[in-house]
Amino acid sequence: MTQIKLKLLPITKSIFTTNLSIRIYDLNYGNHLGNDSLLSLVHEARVRFLKKMGFTELDIDGVGILITNLAVNYKAEAFYGDEVQIDIEIGEISKTGFDLCYALSLKNEEKEIARVLTTCTFFDYQNSKVARVPQVFLDGMAQLKGRVSPSV
Repeated sequence: MTQIKLKLLPITKSIFTTNLSIRIYDLNYGNHLGNDSLLSLVHEARVRFLKKMGFTELDIDGVGILITNLAVNYKAEAFYGDEVQIDIEIGEISKTGFDLCYALSLKNEEKEIARVLTTCTFFDYQNSKVARVPQVFLDGMAQLKGRVSPSV
């Protein structure tokens, strides 16, 4: 069996932290957090992060974002009722997008359950084309990199 092996590095400078609880419908037939629900938790964390910055996925100075790349390294299980802490770090920023790195851990046990990387590409939905990184986004990221992790 061919397996893709990508080792995602640990987060060294979190720029945002949020907590989410594992709900009953997040469980799969193995009675632990399903991979689809893990991605939903990551999505919720990203939306909260963008909201804290004054943005939405559809409006960052007039353009939206698409998720064009996704990698997950699973580390441990999570179960119903577990409180998951999600830390986000900004990765590489290119002319048309940026990487977000996520570390998901069990809040009370300090046990890492997954590392995730998403590549967000700016997209002009009105003209259906890739867009350049808005300056307001770059300015916001520059400010955040100099601060301690804001939480929601």
